[in-house]
Amino acid sequence: MPLPPGPVTDGVPVWRGADAAAWSAAGPGRWARPLWSVLGLLVAVGAAITVEPIAACTDAHPCGPDWLGLVQTGLAIGLLHWNARLPELALVAAPALAVVVAVEQFPAPGTESLVANLAVLAALGLGWAAACARLTARRRQRLLFERTAGAVMRPFGPKGLPRRGTGPLAAGLVLCAVAIAVTFTCLRDIQAEEDRAARATRTEAEVTGRTEWALRLRTHDGRRLTVDSVFPEDQRTGTTITVLEDGSWRRLAAEPYDPVGREVLVLVTGTIGISLTGTGLLAFRRSLARRLRGLPALLAVRVLMATDAEGTTRVHASDDTDLRTPLFVAVWAPYLLTDEEHERQDETEDETEDEIGGEGEDEWEDTDPDFTLVSLRESVMFGVPHEGAELAFVTSTAEGSPHTAVVLTTVRVPWTARRVSGRGRPATG
Repeated sequence: MPLPPGPVTDGVPVWRGADAAAWSAAGPGRWARPLWSVLGLLVAVGAAITVEPIAACTDAHPCGPDWLGLVQTGLAIGLLHWNARLPELALVAAPALAVVVAVEQFPAPGTESLVANLAVLAALGLGWAAACARLTARRRQRLLFERTAGAVMRPFGPKGLPRRGTGPLAAGLVLCAVAIAVTFTCLRDIQAEEDRAARATRTEAEVTGRTEWALRLRTHDGRRLTVDSVFPEDQRTGTTITVLEDGSWRRLAAEPYDPVGREVLVLVTGTIGISLTGTGLLAFRRSLARRLRGLPALLAVRVLMATDAEGTTRVHASDDTDLRTPLFVAVWAPYLLTDEEHERQDETEDETEDEIGGEGEDEWEDTDPDFTLVSLRESVMFGVPHEGAELAFVTSTAEGSPHTAVVLTTVRVPWTARRVSGRGRPATG
């Protein structure tokens, strides 16, 4: 479907295949694919948790709140997402987690634990290097596009551009505030318990038995006590432990007060809150910059947009009419399809069912069934493309009039330049 003439589209040059290929080649290498850093960190952290010895709770080494371990867990969980979607945040979080691991886990209590924690540091190094490579590639692709694509400045007002980032930013700040508030309540209650423990009487008692969540004790003066315990299996029958008593209040000296439930709440709300805040800040900063500048003009080139029924769109160079090399993937609105394209979609689905069950099965597998072309449009792309960029497009609606659409998700760049047919799905990170 060609673009109708108009003041915005007239005179806009095409983005040719040779320039687009150079732009693709300027992207990050395959080693920087988020999959590797995410899998590496997941495997390394899992191995470190598996081989790490669990120390028993004793009077000399009590099992109290582990805030540094909580931070370590939150950063590790967050990096599994940030390595993939927020390399800006991974650039800061990976070194922070490496410092926490070095402080918390070294010297390691055994060879297996040492190797596992070194693997964690190696995975963090890979994730940090990949984040650097991806951000560097973004800058490189922006500069290359501006120099070689032949793009021209075209008027593009803020009408139709959403105020992006405010929702995630607000939700993230609320969750971060919840995490901070719950942390303060934990610290307050822990301090109150420690003050009471400092005033309490220390009583030596022998372990005579244990249940699932308590210990049965006998003091030296013959009293029988039952004291709650989180880890009763750590205390062997016949051993002597210390009990803190203050009236009817009792607890083991080896098990200080630890609000585990609220710590988990801090972990969940803090990790999600930081992720949403980072996402919202990046999107809001871009949106605010566009509005402050008033968007007098944006760089524009002509491209081809191949769309499937789900709204997934592959953007191609204007002379890539065979649709062999997708440049990047975006999200498009399926309501732009014409009646003829909707009919073609239904016919393609019927043919697909026949091919899957008949002789065309091998051909179908080779061309990837997850992308079924139902719309091919000439479009004008506004903005500078790179991984994570937000772009706007002017193309034709189903009625044939120009329509402005905004990519509401970040651009995904293929990690492998593979040849695909009219059907097929590009490999994405």
